[in-house]
Amino acid sequence: MGFQNRIKPKRSLGQNFFINDTLVEKIATKVTEKTPEHITEIGGGKGAFTKFFYKMIPKLTVIEKDTVLAQILKNNYEDIEVYNIDFLEFELKNSNTTYFGSLPFNIANEIIKKILVSYTFNNPAFFIIQKEVAEKYLNRNRNPLGLIREIYADFEIIMHIKPGNFKPRPKVTSSFVKFTPNDKYKSVDKALEDLINRSFRMPRKMISNNLKPFSYKIPEKLSSKRGAELNLDDYVSILEFS
Repeated sequence: MGFQNRIKPKRSLGQNFFINDTLVEKIATKVTEKTPEHITEIGGGKGAFTKFFYKMIPKLTVIEKDTVLAQILKNNYEDIEVYNIDFLEFELKNSNTTYFGSLPFNIANEIIKKILVSYTFNNPAFFIIQKEVAEKYLNRNRNPLGLIREIYADFEIIMHIKPGNFKPRPKVTSSFVKFTPNDKYKSVDKALEDLINRSFRMPRKMISNNLKPFSYKIPEKLSSKRGAELNLDDYVSILEFS
């Protein structure tokens, strides 16, 4: 354990280790309150959350890109699955897992997107991400990230987390968030996502200009609006009108 404490975070992997055990337990308890059968933890790190999940849940898979930390986790928890691999290269197979991760800020959106569009996203997923990004997912001021999230999941910010709970201390506040599967738009999810991305090609322009190169028909009441002025049902109406 002494050797483990001496491991220095790698900036290249965006490592910020959680150091507040009381808060770790509170977060782990929230993740496990519905007693999931299986948890997939993304970025086990030094095992701050792993040790609580190990006590609470019968089956646990940990994905850890750092070779040294992955080996420590394997040594400390011999009866769990530990994969020494980048999560973005990991094949998702378990359709009854609950995802959790304190995610590196630089690739958090890629990780979340991979999960949201996967057939394995059937249970709530919990992440610790940058507060500024969490507020975009909340989509109070309509933006592509928030609108596309709405296609696949409902979203909740559970709590904000101050920088002092990590080592090294990040420069920004984090948020503990929850994504809950939503299949309301399942039949048009890919088409809807393409439409939203195209509508924001040049955010300050009206969608009629942004969509001109494509074969969409836009209801007259929407044609003079910008992408951020439309809600998700407005985008669905464009697909239906087309």
